Amino acid sequence: MSDSDEWLSSALAYRPTVYEYCQLALRPTLDQAAAERMGEILRQAEAEPLLNFLIDEADDLVARLQPCLSPQTLHQQQRQLQGAIDALWVNELLAAYGPCSKTGL
Repeated sequence: MSDSDEWLSSALAYRPTVYEYCQLALRPTLDQAAAERMGEILRQAEAEPLLNFLIDEADDLVARLQPCLSPQTLHQQQRQLQGAIDALWVNELLAAYGPCSKTGL
């Protein structure tokens, strides 16, 4: 299998994840479950360069599908999403290491 065939195969394997990401990104608001799923997808993208690239491209597509949003509004929404993801990460970290803090470690 050539490199381009492998790349295409890998990219196609991410198709459902990128599609789900786009669906979530196009929602006006996210409930807790949707926000958690968005966080999972973004954490996966941080660890997987090809998925990260595809998510970046999907973000551009989402921005074009919502032309009424100014760049400032998009940036504000990205900051709010990052805040929600950071809060979720902190909660997970505290849950994972909470028992250690009770024992004085």
